[in-house]
Amino acid sequence: MKMVLVFDTDDEAGTRTSMKIMRQIIAEHSTTSWLPHDPQFAKIEFIKMLRDYQTFASIEKNSGEDTTALRSLKRFVDEVWTQKKSGGYYKPRWRV
Repeated sequence: MKMVLVFDTDDEAGTRTSMKIMRQIIAEHSTTSWLPHDPQFAKIEFIKMLRDYQTFASIEKNSGEDTTALRSLKRFVDEVWTQKKSGGYYKPRWRV
């Protein structure tokens, strides 16, 4: 099935409705996992996260934690998600 959606930029209400339709179609039929509320990362920001995770993992390992355990990784990811949900740029927490 093919669909054409026309944006009439002179009609603000129509444009909002078209966007709503597209969001609904993407949410229901998209084969990708991206959604508008998913966090997005810039390349350098992602590199800094990986470096911060390396430091986090070494701290966890020194305290006797299993750094390959899902629990350890989840703690780090929860910190990333908390920072990104506020709309901010990721700031390394463990790497100084």
